[in-house]
Amino acid sequence: MLLIVDGYNIIGAWPEFAKTVDLAQSRDRLIHMLADYAGFSGAEVILVFDGYGSDKKFVTLEEQFGIRVVYTKQHETADHYIERTVDRFLEGLPKFARGDVRVATNDALEQSVVLSRGATRLPAAELRREVLAMRGAGRERHGGGTHRPMTFEDRLTDAQKERLERMRRGE
Repeated sequence: MLLIVDGYNIIGAWPEFAKTVDLAQSRDRLIHMLADYAGFSGAEVILVFDGYGSDKKFVTLEEQFGIRVVYTKQHETADHYIERTVDRFLEGLPKFARGDVRVATNDALEQSVVLSRGATRLPAAELRREVLAMRGAGRERHGGGTHRPMTFEDRLTDAQKERLERMRRGE
């Protein structure tokens, strides 16, 4: 599953960021929240921040805590980047798999464009519910204290683990 997030749109919509005046702090907090979500859910997350008014000549791509963080270039909106990314990921996918590409935004026009291209829209409030639920489930799974991202081994069934162990021993 791929989740593409319109970063500034989500920051503007979630109450966690309402009292934060430092935009860099809000970005960092959202990055950490989505990294936790990605670790627990197994989803691939691309977080896009609008660089439209910046002086950057190129798109900046960073890998942070297991998610991709994108800062668009000068004169490029996050919406345009998201639309191109949706097109690229959906190209060649069968219709039944298209629901695995979701875009989180409250922008009604962007939601309409995303739906028309075959992806699924995810309103900010719904993403927030998923992030908080995943965080709660992760705490339960890991004993309520600090948590770690989901590993490959965490995703295996007991039967798969047993078979891999037999293969390791050469049986």
